[in-house]
Amino acid sequence: MSHFTKVETKITELLFLKKAISDMDLAYEEGKLKAKGWLWKKAKADIIIPTKSGYDIGFQFNGKSYDVVADWDSIGDIDQEDFVNELNQHYAYNVVSDTLAQQGFILAEEKTEGGKIKMTMRKAS
Repeated sequence: MSHFTKVETKITELLFLKKAISDMDLAYEEGKLKAKGWLWKKAKADIIIPTKSGYDIGFQFNGKSYDVVADWDSIGDIDQEDFVNELNQHYAYNVVSDTLAQQGFILAEEKTEGGKIKMTMRKAS
């Protein structure tokens, strides 16, 4: 039996959430939406990512952060844990890059190894 699962995240900034989704090469819709699940079930969402299966991955703002809501059994080809981990990695990358750029740093080098990103930043002259 399929059902919606809600996964709490530490994602608080909508701008960086949207950048993370785009970095994952996923299209999204924004507004007061309903994420589609199995048997026409729906969950409220502020952002939805349509999937190939016809069901959505949604994001609900809970007042502090964004929760991921989806009927993962129906989506099938996207693993919940892998998706959330990749999303968190892209989100953190964008937050760190933006924060350091505001403090006058530039990206000097970036390496990806074993699923981890190593960034070397330098103070701009």
